[in-house]
Amino acid sequence: MKRQKTYFIFKDLIFDLKKPEITLKQIRVSEIKIENEEYKALRKKFSEDIFTIEKKPEGWFITEKE
Repeated sequence: MKRQKTYFIFKDLIFDLKKPEITLKQIRVSEIKIENEEYKALRKKFSEDIFTIEKKPEGWFITEKE
C-alpha cells in the first residue's frame, strides 16, 4: 500500500504532514517563520535607521522615526 500524504491549510499556511494530525506548536512555528521572512523583506525596502517596523494584529505598521 502506498503511503498517502496529509495536507492541512490554516490561515493561508499549508502543512505537509506524515501523521494525520497537526499540533498547535507546528502552526505557531510556521507563523513565526513567515513573519520573520516578511520582516526581512520589509527591512530591505525600509531602513531601520529611518523607519520603525512593527507587527500588530492588523498587519505591519511602518512609521518614520522623528
